[in-house]
Amino acid sequence: MHVKSWGPADLKAEPAYNTSAVRIFPWDGVPEPVWGGAWVAVEPGETVTPHAHDEKEMFFIVQGTGVMRIGAERREVGFGDTVFITPDVHHDLTNTGPEPLLFLGIWWDGTQAAPEPEAAPEPEPAADRERVAAP
Repeated sequence: MHVKSWGPADLKAEPAYNTSAVRIFPWDGVPEPVWGGAWVAVEPGETVTPHAHDEKEMFFIVQGTGVMRIGAERREVGFGDTVFITPDVHHDLTNTGPEPLLFLGIWWDGTQAAPEPEAAPEPEPAADRERVAAP
């Protein structure tokens, strides 16, 4: 079993994003997947540096309150909210509460998944087929 635990003392400054974070990978003994992730803390009154990237991203808000901005849209967020961010759209998150705003951020390649192959049509039951007279 692999369990990665962390606490507030493990948060490291991420100056490029104006946050503190604990990156999920690398993780000893666990192969790195095709996605990345981090536990992220935004201090009261602070805003994540506005940015855009070619990856899809999700924020899972687990503590605090804030205002999420994606492009021209703004929305208040808090515990239990899940935010999906499309690639190449500027976004930021402002902590509007009195405590650190904590979220789990997950990001992955911005390319679309390959479409599922179409299933072959089901054959008609024998009773429903048109009978063709023999010559």
